[in-house]
Amino acid sequence: MEHWALYHNLEYDSGENKNPRLIFYNDKDEEVKVVPLKKMKADEICDLLDSLGFYKRAQKGEDVPEEFKNFPFKAPRDEL
Repeated sequence: MEHWALYHNLEYDSGENKNPRLIFYNDKDEEVKVVPLKKMKADEICDLLDSLGFYKRAQKGEDVPEEFKNFPFKAPRDEL
């Protein structure tokens, strides 16, 4: 759960849901994708969020660069 607190534009609900899932919404608050999590490990979930372009802070409280504030999916990143 600590890992997910680092991701921008991601909310975590620790309810007692027996079928945990990630629900992705667009900027109009419309559901666009649902991913079941029951069989996924924490590192697999982090890999999924990374692959979808969610910005991950290096530490809690770190500012999010302006270009990532409203764009969780496939955000443009500079190549190193």
